[in-house]
Amino acid sequence: MSSSRGADPALWRSVQATLEDLIIPSLRPGYERDSARQLVGVARYVLANEAGGSESRDAILADALGSERSDHAELMERAADLLVGHVSDGTATAEVDVVRKQLIAALAEEIAEAAPLLETFSGHTPVEASEDAVEVPELGALTTWFESAFGQPVDLALSVMVGGHSRRMLNAKVGVGGQVEELIVRIEQGGMFGTEGTSEARVMKAIAEAGYPAPRVRWIETDESVLGQPFFVMDRVPGSPVIEDPAVIDTYVAKLHELHQVDPSVASEGLGPVPESGKAAISAMIDRWLGIYRDSVTVRIPLLEESAEWLRANLRPTGPVVLVHGDPGPGNFLHVDGDITALTDWELAHYGDAAEDWTYFGAIRARRMHDVATWRAIFAEHAGVSFSDEDWLAWEGFNQLKGACVNLTALRIFNDGVITTPNLLAIGTAVHLRFLNRLTEIVGTLR
Repeated sequence: MSSSRGADPALWRSVQATLEDLIIPSLRPGYERDSARQLVGVARYVLANEAGGSESRDAILADALGSERSDHAELMERAADLLVGHVSDGTATAEVDVVRKQLIAALAEEIAEAAPLLETFSGHTPVEASEDAVEVPELGALTTWFESAFGQPVDLALSVMVGGHSRRMLNAKVGVGGQVEELIVRIEQGGMFGTEGTSEARVMKAIAEAGYPAPRVRWIETDESVLGQPFFVMDRVPGSPVIEDPAVIDTYVAKLHELHQVDPSVASEGLGPVPESGKAAISAMIDRWLGIYRDSVTVRIPLLEESAEWLRANLRPTGPVVLVHGDPGPGNFLHVDGDITALTDWELAHYGDAAEDWTYFGAIRARRMHDVATWRAIFAEHAGVSFSDEDWLAWEGFNQLKGACVNLTALRIFNDGVITTPNLLAIGTAVHLRFLNRLTEIVGTLR
């Protein structure tokens, strides 16, 4: 049957060419050009998937499983049950090795197909909060809300803060009673990373009241009718996230160590009871990450399930249960004249092992600043903490599991239309696959 409608690959090639040849050259460097580059990545990703071999991968996996051809979800279910069962009963079989080998080969192909998204992915480089007041959609609703909160008329100026992906951040200057209150509004974005603001705010409030440097939380709003999502309001803390003096990092490392010495029960209002043991804390967090990923997708991921089961059985606590920040490192703290004024971005805070924070910091978040060996030396010198090579690698694996799971929330949010920017697609596919690949490598090394 003939049709005047072009084939989808041709349409996407047209989008890619138009962006690259006509639109991007006309844009000045900045937000608009970055956005156009991300759209190029989307076009290239779609074209890579058009030429991809998902059907042939399923056929090969079905042969490895010794089964008739099934749909993709059923194949993944059977493979996941096989690999998890292998970890549980400890028996090695040729079938397990063949299936795992095929899944790893398929993962490599998926990473290659998603590479265009990763190449155009915009991370969350820390920036100073903008001082320029701009009209934002929340202005009217927040003006009314602040007037209710303060009990009198207010003059509100808002600016959007550029930063991470878990929350929409607004810098709010509230003129009230002849004075100006400098505040930050932190708005949820559809459960990004499987987190919610009420727990985060309660942890921050408790930590600040315990004398640790965290922004003071002023209000927690759970009524979604105000802005369409829950949010909380905190004081704007003086300081910069930009690091120019390396000594600031040394000071921050010592401050992170101090967090791990705080009685974790201070955060019980936000996190609930402290687990009875390190193993219990590990198991609880593995359950949490798995629950987040399973709520975000419709198809099980066998390599992810197998690695989680292996970590549950083999990961060792390195010390007592502590309050873990969950996302420590450059960009998530503020400083003035060498002093740390606040640790920020507490959405992933939980009870756990201090090794989780240190390995996330050194092996993932700040790997572009120094190699792992240098970070481990810095941690030993300025915090007095050290780990065996095996423990370091295993706890890095725990963080890779966390990343592989929580990044899938971005794909759910993107597919549901909550946030449709290309970055969300990149996080939920290319970034997720990068974490999963490293997790599989680590467990394969330690197994």
